[in-house]
Amino acid sequence: MPYRVTLKNPSFEDYAHFYDLRFKPNVVYWADDYPRQMSLDEYAMDRLLAQQNGQILERIIVVNGEPVGTITARDFIEQTCQCTLGIVIADEHYWGRGIGSQALKLFLRLLSVEGFGLVVLETYANNKRAQRCFIKMGFQKRRVFFAPQAGRFVVQMLRRLTPNETIGKTIAYGDPRWKAPKNK
Repeated sequence: MPYRVTLKNPSFEDYAHFYDLRFKPNVVYWADDYPRQMSLDEYAMDRLLAQQNGQILERIIVVNGEPVGTITARDFIEQTCQCTLGIVIADEHYWGRGIGSQALKLFLRLLSVEGFGLVVLETYANNKRAQRCFIKMGFQKRRVFFAPQAGRFVVQMLRRLTPNETIGKTIAYGDPRWKAPKNK
């Protein structure tokens, strides 16, 4: 069965949809290596506020209409247009099916449009499957280091993006001048 992967802006309902999956022990989140209990409200509101305040740029990964995970840019460095990337497929049914690669392609386009020139990501040194995926996507290994907070070795990878340049005025969907693209 082919998978149709899209990205969408997060809502409280999206976070609620996979909240229980998110805290399963086999779902690894780089920032969440230490045990912590969060209510659905804390989790969802924390993510929504961080996006609203410009601390993160996050999208929900949707497969065939169902939210399955998140893809996030954080730790922005404006001078170099750099950010750190995180991707998680919370529903293990979708692991190893190319969902992350498809979501990453879409998200890298979004980051390019936003003007980012360098994307950095970190993954555990033993996560060879993710590293193969990232290398296929054009990422290069930068360094390996020991992360004391996680008690593990981490591989840092990076990829340069070609930022898209605006060639005219951007018109948003709600603007009365906006027209739907023509289907070919």
